[in-house]
Amino acid sequence: MPLNRHLLPLVVFLTGASVLVVEVLAVRVLSPFYGNTIFTVSSVISVVLLALSVGYYAGGIAAERHPTLKWFFGLLMSSGLVLLLLYLVGSMALPTLGDALSIEVGPLVSAALMFLLPALLLGMLSPYAVKLQSLHHPEQGVGRVAGSIFFWSTLGSITGSLLAGFVLIPNVGIDRVMVAVGVLLFALGFVPLLILGVKTP
Repeated sequence: MPLNRHLLPLVVFLTGASVLVVEVLAVRVLSPFYGNTIFTVSSVISVVLLALSVGYYAGGIAAERHPTLKWFFGLLMSSGLVLLLLYLVGSMALPTLGDALSIEVGPLVSAALMFLLPALLLGMLSPYAVKLQSLHHPEQGVGRVAGSIFFWSTLGSITGSLLAGFVLIPNVGIDRVMVAVGVLLFALGFVPLLILGVKTP
């Protein structure tokens, strides 16, 4: 299937925005149980950065082994499902965890439970996109492709951070935004997979 050269940059822009929206939301999700303290903020940032680091590494390996659009969009769809599932489970578990754990340890454990795996899956997408874009558009060169993908991903993160803080949380609410992000990620993966399934003999 021919790959539009703008498709993957657009996808990583949206996933980069999703990561930062989730990160900002995560602080607000945990704050009622552990307080809006430096422990909460540091825990969320540390968990997300750890997840992204592992995701970048794992994504590079996966892209070398399975450099296909189906795998890429399958990971994207999975990230949305996992985010929705763990947010639901975590929301039910937070009152118990908040009572059982200290304000130092609790935020780290809770953030890892709810957001480590979704952020890891999202982290896998950028190196995957670099590989796929390089295969489908070799004339661009690997360095240029890598720079473009991480530029759009980071620009998406900046956009997501500003949207979450100034627009989404004040006007929509935490639960609705989190669910919307999960549904968006699922749709971003599912629709292309559906199209690929129809076009593949």
